[in-house]
Amino acid sequence: MKITGKMLMVNVENEITVGKNGAVEATVEHQIMAYESSDGVDVDVDFVDIRDIKFLGMPIETGYEAYNKFKRQMSELGVDVDGLIDGVCVGLVTECDTEKVKLMFSQMNK
Repeated sequence: MKITGKMLMVNVENEITVGKNGAVEATVEHQIMAYESSDGVDVDVDFVDIRDIKFLGMPIETGYEAYNKFKRQMSELGVDVDGLIDGVCVGLVTECDTEKVKLMFSQMNK
């Protein structure tokens, strides 16, 4: 076996609140991937999942179908749930977070 590359994948969760008066609460999960590159260590951040969604303090059903139903109902009321969540997720995983993962990757490879 010949190892041709290494990668460290770390999942992180954040609690978010969006909408007027914090109407929608949820847990969002991102994955931070650190890997070897020609410049040393690089990182990528990807959105993975959203769960534990509450609307006005009331939990909505879990699962893909239920979430899509919720988004559709909100869209009928003129609320773009995806847009709100995307907006709050920008910068949620900070440069400090990615630097910690880079450090973890570097220490793992010593």
